[in-house]
Amino acid sequence: MSSQQQRCSIVRALSRSCKGTDIEAIQASGPRSYDESILRSASIPGLWVLYCQNTPFSTHVVLAAVAGNYLYIEGGEISYILGDSVVNQYASNTLSIDLSQDWVNSSVVFNSIIKPAGAPLLSDSSLWYDQDNDVFYSGFTGRSSLFGDQPDPPPISVWSLKPDGAGGGSWKVDISPDDPKWSRRTRTDWGYTASGGGSALVLGGVLNPWTTPASMNVKEDVLVPGLIEFNMTRKSFYNSSATGFNAKGVGGRGAMHYVPSFGPNGLFLVMGGTDFSDPDQNIAFDNIWVYETLENRWYNQTATGSLPAGRRNFCLAGIASTNETYEVFLYGGFDGHLGSASIPYDEIFILTLPAFHWFRVPYLPLHPRHGHSCNAVGGSQIISIGGVDSNAKITTGYLQSTRESSFNSSRDSFAQGLAVFDMTTLEWAEQYIA
Repeated sequence: MSSQQQRCSIVRALSRSCKGTDIEAIQASGPRSYDESILRSASIPGLWVLYCQNTPFSTHVVLAAVAGNYLYIEGGEISYILGDSVVNQYASNTLSIDLSQDWVNSSVVFNSIIKPAGAPLLSDSSLWYDQDNDVFYSGFTGRSSLFGDQPDPPPISVWSLKPDGAGGGSWKVDISPDDPKWSRRTRTDWGYTASGGGSALVLGGVLNPWTTPASMNVKEDVLVPGLIEFNMTRKSFYNSSATGFNAKGVGGRGAMHYVPSFGPNGLFLVMGGTDFSDPDQNIAFDNIWVYETLENRWYNQTATGSLPAGRRNFCLAGIASTNETYEVFLYGGFDGHLGSASIPYDEIFILTLPAFHWFRVPYLPLHPRHGHSCNAVGGSQIISIGGVDSNAKITTGYLQSTRESSFNSSRDSFAQGLAVFDMTTLEWAEQYIA
């Protein structure tokens, strides 16, 4: 086992000094046959808020992606109790969970990978996976934490993690901060992003005081238009048109998902979120935008069925079935307002392809969350990771001005911020079955 990797409980994995103490997460408290060989997972930004009674630790999750038999978890922010005070902090380690064995969310063992000096510690970032070369990439999108002792935002760079097959690996810089290509690029927050087929895409997003050192004097969010493609083999960035998405090519806080089983090199789906023209307006789900990388072409596909209400900060995961269909699962999110009005957003919808038909999974909404990550694993299961409480103890306000309320509102209903959705029974479970 690498000296940079530790195999331990969630407490030790997420902490420099939290030892021997149980940890609970602060809230966010028909059947088909599937082909496990073509599972893919979207890299969706999220938040993992954790509660460690009377003991400090310093890591939390934003993103997750599957490589081999392990689910890797990266970035984000945490919240925990130290004495009588609530402490909010940023994540500093990369975690992984073994998917080759059964586990229960309350006792699953985590591997912890220590990041080297200089590696960016970001929230709302991206974790891109190059399946052909078995390499993760991160560092180009996101922002510095609003919590903890982290200073100014880190310079733009791209770092890679090569999995070692045992839940570990080592981070190294691939495109350094002093590379001349950054004179033409900027790091964005809240953009749509996903990876697959050898490429990673970033659509829209915003520039703000926490994205780069050069943007620290920005007084308000600046919309960044366009589509950027990162070729993971050449490690090069390219600009593409985003006018097929909307006239200005702007948007964010929704989700992008890679579908490998359609088209010559797969397709990227874009849905939900906002175009930032109105803080109360969210993009409807009756239109799904489809992008094909080989032809650099956009398509606008009409969706039917039981449409999700417009929302932001939800998660997507998808899985191909043996009858040449593909199903995209949408979970959670909120409309931009915290409080009891967010409870109905605790729901799951399934988009079937190629029909582009939505249907809603019936269950009683109780624990709404947003800013989480979802990953398809184990052939018929989805793991939900983290998230913050949409039903925070306030009645009005936007996330930007009430972030601490959503972090510190309540304990998570999912042990350690993890839950498993069984796609056969369409029910939540505490246990993962390998």
